Amino acid sequence: TLLGLGALLLTASGPAPDDVLSVPEALTVSGATAALIGVLSWPGARPGLRHATASGVASGVASALTQTVTVAVTDRSGPLLSVQVIGVAVLVAAFATGGLLLSQTAYRGGLGAPLAVVTLANPVAAAVIGLSLLGERLRGGAGGALLALTGAVLAAWGVVQLSRAAPAPVRHEPAAPVLADPEPDSEPEASPPAGLVPRQPGPGHLTPL
Repeated sequence: TLLGLGALLLTASGPAPDDVLSVPEALTVSGATAALIGVLSWPGARPGLRHATASGVASGVASALTQTVTVAVTDRSGPLLSVQVIGVAVLVAAFATGGLLLSQTAYRGGLGAPLAVVTLANPVAAAVIGLSLLGERLRGGAGGALLALTGAVLAAWGVVQLSRAAPAPVRHEPAAPVLADPEPDSEPEASPPAGLVPRQPGPGHLTPL
């Protein structure tokens, strides 16, 4: 999984983009991401992997929107606190918080596959936004695209292997049987108080029953 992710990041890395998301584009991306998160969070099988995917997508979108806020703030030609900057900053906070909460929910069943899915989905979601809306390009041309595809397949194979791995069963030694003390046939005779000795019957006399 890590090798595949490294190949993806190698081909997607490049110079810092100057393009930013417009308000309609940011709202469109946010709406599509919210819908995808809602579908992945729906009750069903493998909730850990689905919540991990939703967490990675939310964090990746937050990263892409953060890039938009950073470029807009550092651009001295426009106002520092414009409607675009404030609106996108609110979306960044919402998706970052949602991604954190979803990751904690995904880790309830273990860290193996959910952690790999979160680590993989985060940069992939950010790269998709960068390639489709921010004018970024894969490095290396056709060779870079082939390397990115190979990395994606390798990372997906790693996630599948992690999801199939099961922890070793814990062996419990049988507990030794506890033998209950047998019940006494009769109650023990009470000892006489200190200093008192029972009177012995004389010859020819019977003690009372």
